Amino acid sequence: MTGQSNPNGGDRGDESDESDESDGTDRATAVSAVTAHEDITYAERDTGDLKLDLHVPAAEGPIPLLVYIHGGGWVYETRKNAPDLERFAAEWGCATASVSYRLAAIPEHTDVPFSVDPGNTIPNGVFPDQIVDVKAAIRWLRANADAYGFEPSAVAAWGASAGGHLAALAGVVDDIADLAGDVYSDRAVEPSVAPDASGRVQSVVSWYGISDLRELSGGADTVEALLLGGPVGENPDRARLASPIAHVTADAPPFLLLHGREDDVVPVDQSRRLFDELVAHGVDASCYELLDLGHVWGADSERTAMNVLTSEPRPEYRLTTTPEASETVETDSPLDGERPIGPDLIGAFLDRTLSSETQP
Repeated sequence: MTGQSNPNGGDRGDESDESDESDGTDRATAVSAVTAHEDITYAERDTGDLKLDLHVPAAEGPIPLLVYIHGGGWVYETRKNAPDLERFAAEWGCATASVSYRLAAIPEHTDVPFSVDPGNTIPNGVFPDQIVDVKAAIRWLRANADAYGFEPSAVAAWGASAGGHLAALAGVVDDIADLAGDVYSDRAVEPSVAPDASGRVQSVVSWYGISDLRELSGGADTVEALLLGGPVGENPDRARLASPIAHVTADAPPFLLLHGREDDVVPVDQSRRLFDELVAHGVDASCYELLDLGHVWGADSERTAMNVLTSEPRPEYRLTTTPEASETVETDSPLDGERPIGPDLIGAFLDRTLSSETQP
């Protein structure tokens, strides 16, 4: 592995991929073949409508779907805070959707370590509203797959930070109604949107996601407390149900985890512990620890984060994987010699887990 990464991101997060003129022309042509459907309402909530943006490439054969779930501590940002999904729809031959979900409200005078856009009109809610919405978007997309031209049986979830948490949770919880019980009523997790469609996903990509809320500090003013509607220590059952690690079974789909070792927002141990739990249940999984990178890889937003992974010098990483993933265990070497932790890695993972040959 060559080169060193910048732990603070620096100017690297704003760099675009270097390419020659012909590559740029080819990319522009490919993107022009992608049909964009923006601001589609997929759910009507008491607090407002929830929308998604969908990009569908022109491709031969079945077109799988990748659902992106944005980060922002469950309390801010929008579905527009996403990598270039139009570009990746073209490069991967995969439809891509970025979905809104209800955000936890920030009470007045609460001290949070970030600025929040007062113009953000995304509806508010507390857990389980966020995963209810993500599952609703997946079901809606699957129910409308024929109308938009993608394959309903091949759906993946990809998220970053809080979105990585929700993508992982969507992966290990097949039916949202399974969360009903003593803590949450049947009505709280009722699949009211496209209820006859499946909310299951066939694979998960998580960038620096939270896997176990019980391991977070959970004070009254923390984002995890805002998500749950109270401090973690006072709500252990809510924290457990909101933690992907608590729902892992042998039936979980393949997982691709990436996390920076210098992440001071979401500790790298969150991905390590989820990977260990997946391995314990025999699930196909790979975990990449990016040695010198922090949260969002040091970029200014999720929109530019991929640029860090494709810039020179290439970030170093440590890979741990299960035999099912067909990758070399505990290696520092690139899998293919060409930027293995950027778009090519995700594209290869989607090809392997969403192809018609791997679907039942």
